[in-house]
Amino acid sequence: MSRTGRLTTIGAIAAFLAILPLLPLTTTDSWVVPATIAIALVALAGAALRRWHAPRGIVPLVQLGVSILWLGVLVAADVAWMAIVPTPSWFARFGDVAGEGVDSMIQYAAPVPVERGILFFLVGGAALVAIFVEVAVFALRRVPLAGIPLGVMYAIGAATAREGWAWVWFVPPAIGFLSLLVSEGRNRVALWGRSASPSARHTGLPQTDSLARSGRRAGVVALAAAVAVPAWLPALTEGFIGGSGDGSGGGGRTIRTDNPIVDLRRDLVREDNIEIFAYTTTADRPEYIRTATLDVFDGEQWEQSERNVPESQNVAAGLPWPPGLSLSEDDVTEVTYEFDMTDNFSSRWLPLAYPTRAIDVEGDWRFDAATLDVVAARDDVDIRGRSYRATSIAMEVENTALREAEQVIEEMQELVQLPEGMRDQLAPYIEEAIGDITNPHEQAAAMQAWFRSTGSFSYSLEREPGTSASLLIDFLENRIGYCEQFAATMAIMARARGIPARVAVGFTPGELQDDGSWIVRSHDSHAWPELFFNGIGWVRFEPTPPTRTNAAPAWTLPVRAGDNDAEAPNDGSPSADSAENDLGPANAGDLPMDELGDLGGGGDQPSRWPLVLLVAAVIAVLLCVPQALALIIRASRWRRAEGDPIGEAEAAWTDFRDAVRDAGLRWDAAATPRGMRRRLESQLRLDEATSGLVWHLVQAIERARYAARTDAVPGLQADARALRRRLLSTRSRSRRLRAWLWPASVHDVTAAGTAATADGLTWLDSAGERLRTRLAPVSRR
Repeated sequence: MSRTGRLTTIGAIAAFLAILPLLPLTTTDSWVVPATIAIALVALAGAALRRWHAPRGIVPLVQLGVSILWLGVLVAADVAWMAIVPTPSWFARFGDVAGEGVDSMIQYAAPVPVERGILFFLVGGAALVAIFVEVAVFALRRVPLAGIPLGVMYAIGAATAREGWAWVWFVPPAIGFLSLLVSEGRNRVALWGRSASPSARHTGLPQTDSLARSGRRAGVVALAAAVAVPAWLPALTEGFIGGSGDGSGGGGRTIRTDNPIVDLRRDLVREDNIEIFAYTTTADRPEYIRTATLDVFDGEQWEQSERNVPESQNVAAGLPWPPGLSLSEDDVTEVTYEFDMTDNFSSRWLPLAYPTRAIDVEGDWRFDAATLDVVAARDDVDIRGRSYRATSIAMEVENTALREAEQVIEEMQELVQLPEGMRDQLAPYIEEAIGDITNPHEQAAAMQAWFRSTGSFSYSLEREPGTSASLLIDFLENRIGYCEQFAATMAIMARARGIPARVAVGFTPGELQDDGSWIVRSHDSHAWPELFFNGIGWVRFEPTPPTRTNAAPAWTLPVRAGDNDAEAPNDGSPSADSAENDLGPANAGDLPMDELGDLGGGGDQPSRWPLVLLVAAVIAVLLCVPQALALIIRASRWRRAEGDPIGEAEAAWTDFRDAVRDAGLRWDAAATPRGMRRRLESQLRLDEATSGLVWHLVQAIERARYAARTDAVPGLQADARALRRRLLSTRSRSRRLRAWLWPASVHDVTAAGTAATADGLTWLDSAGERLRTRLAPVSRR
């Protein structure tokens, strides 16, 4: 292969390695093959044009054209002539797909499903990286500039991921970049001429083995340092030096909520259980705190309908009567909630207990009449750090009233709509869940019991996120999921039975404090379905298993025998009576961290002193590590010599040698034991006791090495230890500190390890030539 061809191949490989860090951002790796083909097409087009001596400026334009044609094959083949030749519809399709991709990137948080819009940007991005690499390497002849596009892919992944970023994803693009540098460097050296070395006969390169080895080893060290240093210094990214950087007081871990359900799983596995807000209430049992409502299901996801919030719907004038509730104001009980948001929670949506009647909050906040969701009128308004007061209705729903509710009023028809064909797909599962029950409330209660019954469904985060029709059907088939899928699936099953349904996202009531207030933390985030019953309005159900949510609301349970003819199926949860306790509703209190919803990490800004003390303790431990290793080395040495007079003498003499070197004195390996004694006494003024210890070790090692028979010498280990203390006591404080931080024995072990590593790298360096030598006779045959 020619030098240009080799550099082209390595550039393509580097571009491929650069896109690998995007894998954790998607739910499937199906895009990798089309992206790899795009990179290969760019490389082949560039190689062909260079072979035909095309002008440099033409090459990237042709590569861009080839990439666009390949994207057309992927997303617009059905509107192209012969699947590849562009047509007017072909160009229009590109605009539509690009718009879909932008919408998906706005709506979804990583990992995202690879729909055609996302595929368009992933494959197009891979092609652009390959083109930029080619421009840097061949057009500009500045290979280091290729590191920019290669690094951009890693930067995108690291900036987008919200669950932490594994160091391993840094390695592929780094290897690709180093390989480009090495290859380009070898090509430059090749201009010096040819060599008679064995490797040059195959590569055409001059004799640069030492230079190549040094470059590879320097690259390995640099790569290892780049990976290891951030792993050892995690505090630098958390604002330990210079603060958080965002002025939020949250350590740079501000929680943000935009689309309240599509990001659920992103934070379900986060370890931080930070405080979101606190509140007090006059309610005996506080309700779930709802942030937003998702009332549109288009077959791909649950999302919010278009919110019409004109100026006339400012919350200062009060909120309308809850939709569907037939009771008068005299027949309901009003309760108050006083909220205090922390600086860790950022949102344009106001958390409230449904249904809310009045809100006292600073700023321009408006309500949606259909859902009673409250949103800021301007994008730059935020609830972070705000305090506000809300008056809500304490919903005391009786399941008998739900059973007698009429269905379905005309204006709710949109809330029973499902994509075409989905009712047929759901039919067998609905049949399994409700059987021949005809009453809407009993149907809903039976569905909830079906989801929550022991051994039926399992709660697990090891599921692909999303609420598309295919994913929800898969959830019903495999029966493993988390709150997002339980809520979304029960809502679509209710719609399939003609019951208006939507999905609410927010928080469970949180944890009751000793002072009577409630604390809501990130692990209290949740999603649940709300079903509409005429005369009562929207009612919360709880299909998520009781292992995660405790008991279901009392009004969602079937009417018990004795109240009417309906028998209560076992939903695997405590009875309705057990739901009423001193701490609030059955769903209140601490939820496991797995129930974390649409929130990022964060937390109250802690005192820095614990962190400072922790860092100081870690530094102190690290300073003691070398000395601990030295003690282990000496103990191992004596353990191996135990019972062997010669081995014990050699161990004592080795301890003496290490002590002399730690004291900063030169050790002459060629000198005899008596010669080392005389040199030591000439350099130091040893007292009689110390001189006696040295003479004792000299006699022991001489007998061990030269005598015909060697007997055990008692006290050698103790003498070697005492001699070490005496020698170091004669040295300066700085010398003793150096001996503590870097003992001679540790230096020897490190040097031996370095030598072994160098030998291994040398063996790898020559592996290619050895393999070619062995295969040469076979190839000649």
